[in-house]
Amino acid sequence: MSAFKIQYELEQQLADFVGCEDAIVCPMGFGTNSMNLPAIADENTLVLSDELNHASLVLGLKLSNAKVVIFKHNNAKNCEYKLRNAFAEYIHKNGKAPKKVLIVVEGIYSMEGTITDLPSFIEVKKRNKAYLFVDEAHSIGALGPRGRGVVDYWGCNPRDIDVLMGTLTKSFASAGGYIAGSKALIGYLRNNSAVYNYGTAMSPALVGQISESLRIICGEDGTTIGQEKIQRLLRNSRYFRKCIQQLGFLIYGQEDSPV
Repeated sequence: MSAFKIQYELEQQLADFVGCEDAIVCPMGFGTNSMNLPAIADENTLVLSDELNHASLVLGLKLSNAKVVIFKHNNAKNCEYKLRNAFAEYIHKNGKAPKKVLIVVEGIYSMEGTITDLPSFIEVKKRNKAYLFVDEAHSIGALGPRGRGVVDYWGCNPRDIDVLMGTLTKSFASAGGYIAGSKALIGYLRNNSAVYNYGTAMSPALVGQISESLRIICGEDGTTIGQEKIQRLLRNSRYFRKCIQQLGFLIYGQEDSPV
């Protein structure tokens, strides 16, 4: 994918925003998952996937040919139980351990409004020497005291998440998606991601819009508009949930979730 200089600048801007070393930008949010997961996982990978993961994640894992095991929604304990059983079964069937184990979750689940129990999944990842993929499509720019997503919300170290994915269509009102992580990961994806190498580069107008949105959220425009909008979204989310609960509706998700 041929890109403009401002796209590379945006990639570093996004990496800095989420607290990672580097990032790549892709022209389509759905494709950021479905076309990058086959480069991250393969037939020698054991994947633990939340039962309510988005269709783009489901498709990406299907295309990867990885061994996929589904665990109960947002249940880190069940994830670890399934992981250990599947790991033992994999060895028994193949005579060797999988080359890697990948846990795939979302920051905020788009239909249920559930905020992922990130600290618990990080613990599971570390105990089992697995990798962690977090889809921040609905949480980036909308959750956490600085609007930096579920990692910011829980106060976790972003370096504890191996693959941070997000879309640029919601909080940034534009198009495309990104993946952030270590320089090693992003360097690998620059050479092996189908969507990054063969997709069309984002237009400069969209890149400029996203970049300016990031500047506003971070207060780099010299105003407090970004911070005020993040705080207002949290207040409005809590208020709206409270009002419709009083009307007798059954509400999914957590109080702080804007979904």
